[in-house]
Amino acid sequence: MELKKRSTFPENELWDLTALYKDRQDFLLAIEKALADIDTFVLNYQDKLETVADFTQALMELEQIYIQMSHIGAYAFMPQTTDFSDDSFAELAKAGDDFETKARVALSFFDTALATADQAVLDTLEANPHFSAAIRQAKIQKEHLLDPKVEKALSNLREVLGAPHDIYTKMRAGDFAMEDFEVNGKTYSNSFVTYENFYQNHEDAAVRDKSFRSFSEGLRVHQNTAAAAYLAKVKSEKLMADMRGYSSVYDYLLAEQEVDKAMFDRQIDLIMSDFGPVAQKYLKHVAQVNGLDKMTFADWKLDIDTDLNPQVSITDSYDLVMKSLAPLGPEYTREIEPYQTERWVDFAANANKDSGGYAADPYRIHPYVLMSWTGRLSDVYTLTHEIGHSGQFIFSDNHQSYYNTHMSTYYVEAPSTFNELLLSDYLENQFDSPRQKRFALAHRLTDTYFHNFITHLLEAAFQRKVYDLIEAGGTFGAETLNAFMKDVLTDFWGDAIEIDDDAALTWMRQSHYYMGLYSYTYSAGLVLSTAGYLNLKQKANGAKEWLDLLKSGGSKTPLETAMIIGADISTDKPLRETIQFLSDTVDQIIAYSEELSHD
Repeated sequence: MELKKRSTFPENELWDLTALYKDRQDFLLAIEKALADIDTFVLNYQDKLETVADFTQALMELEQIYIQMSHIGAYAFMPQTTDFSDDSFAELAKAGDDFETKARVALSFFDTALATADQAVLDTLEANPHFSAAIRQAKIQKEHLLDPKVEKALSNLREVLGAPHDIYTKMRAGDFAMEDFEVNGKTYSNSFVTYENFYQNHEDAAVRDKSFRSFSEGLRVHQNTAAAAYLAKVKSEKLMADMRGYSSVYDYLLAEQEVDKAMFDRQIDLIMSDFGPVAQKYLKHVAQVNGLDKMTFADWKLDIDTDLNPQVSITDSYDLVMKSLAPLGPEYTREIEPYQTERWVDFAANANKDSGGYAADPYRIHPYVLMSWTGRLSDVYTLTHEIGHSGQFIFSDNHQSYYNTHMSTYYVEAPSTFNELLLSDYLENQFDSPRQKRFALAHRLTDTYFHNFITHLLEAAFQRKVYDLIEAGGTFGAETLNAFMKDVLTDFWGDAIEIDDDAALTWMRQSHYYMGLYSYTYSAGLVLSTAGYLNLKQKANGAKEWLDLLKSGGSKTPLETAMIIGADISTDKPLRETIQFLSDTVDQIIAYSEELSHD
C-alpha cells in the first residue's frame, strides 16, 4: 500500500475545520482578539486579586479567554498533523505556538495569585461547582509554586521544553523511511502507517516478517537521534520536579492526575505478573491454530483466523459504529451521529501524516478525529475509540464549565476503550457460528486489550526503568533503551514470543513517552471501561451511569468518578476483575476452537 499525496483524496475523507474558523485570516483575527482580551484582563486583575469576589469575577472572565485559546490551539495544531510537508500548515502551527506562549506568559500571574490565595478563599471558591477542578489543582500546586518571575520565565520556555516531542513527531512523520521489500517476486512499499495499520497482521508470514525487518531498519537509522530527544525530555522533567520541590519525578508527573505512585506501580506490576500468563496462553493458541512452530515479534498481531479479516469501507464503518453504540441509548447516539455528515474525521492515509490517531476538543464546537484509513477491521476499532473520546468531550463540555470539563489523565482512556468493548460485543452477537464468534472475541483481545492493556502498559514498564535511571542520576543512549525494552518484552511474553534486537526498537514507535506518565493510563482507563461495560451488561441503569460518568468531566477526583459506576479503584479489585474477564475471554476462544475442531 503506497501513501498518496493529500491532494488526491476526496473531500469527504478530509475533516472540515470551518466550524472553528472560516479561513486563515479568520484564525489570525481570532488571535488578535484573544491577545487584546488578555491585555485587558491583565490590566484589570494583576496585583488586584484578594477576595472571593475578586477571584470569582476574574475566573469567569478568564474562562472566556481559555475557550478562545482552546479553539485557536486546535486550529493551529491539527492541520500540520495531516501533512508535515506543507509549509502553510507549519505557519499555522507557528502562529499558534507563538500565541500560546504570549498568552501563558501574560496570564502566569493569575496562577500564582490563585495558588497563593488564603486557604479560606480557596475553600470558598472550590465550593462553587463551576470552579471545583481548577481550585483542586491550585491547591495541589500551592506548595510547589516558584517565584512569579521564575514561573513567567518557564512560560516563556514552553516551546523549548516541548521541543523533544515536536522533534520526535516530525521525525516519525517525515524522516522514518522504510525500504521496499520483496516476497515471492512481488515488491511491496513500506512506511510507518502501512506497517502498523496493514502489514503487521498480514495473513502471509513472509510479508509479516519482511515488512517487520524493513520497518525495523527504518527505525534503527534514527535510534540515536530519537534517544537524544527522549533524554532531553526526561531530563527536563526531572529538573522541573527538583525545582518545584517534589520528592521524585513520579510525584511531579502524577500530581496533575490526582493519583499516587502506588496506583501507577499497581497497574504495571499486576498486569505484568497476572495478565502476562493469560496473554501468553492466547498467543500460543493463535500459533497453534495458524500452524506456527514459533511466534516472533513480527507475528504477535496475527489474527486467529486471517480468512475472516474483512475489508471495511468508511461508509460501512459508520454503520458498525452507530449500531454497536446503540446500547448507550438515543441521548448518546444523537450527539455523535453528525460525525460523518459534518466531517469531524480526517480519514486520508496520505504521505507525511502523523501515523497515530487522536481526538481534539475545541470546547463546545465539536470534536475532531485524526486517523489513517486502510480498510481493515482494526481501523473500525480506532474510529470507535476516537469517537469514544469525542462522546466524552461532548457530554463533559455540555454539562461542565471549561474548568471542569477535562477528565483526569488517569482515566481519560476509559470512554474510548468502552466503545471498543461495545463494538466487539456487537460483532459477537451478530454471528451464530463458533468461528465468527471466536473472530469477534479475538478482536476484543487484539484490537482493544492487546493495544491498550499490553502495548501501552509495556511502554509504561519501560518508562519506569528510564525514570528510575534518571532518578538515580544516570543517563542513557539508544543502546540502553534497546536493552530496557528487550527486557520488558521478554519478561512479559516469556516463551510465547521470540524477542530479538528488532523488537527492542519498539520504544521508537510511540510519542507517548514525551507525555509524562501517560502510557500506563491506557490500562487504568481500560480497567474503568471494563467495569463500566460489565455494569452495563448486568444492570438496567448501566447505560445511564456511564453517561453520568461522561457528563462529570473532571468535576470529581478519579476515585469519586469511578464510584459513579461502582468501581473502587482505591483497591486492586477492579483490575483483578478485568484480568479475570480477559482470562475468561481466552478460555471461551479456546472453547470455540475446540468446537470447530470437532465439526
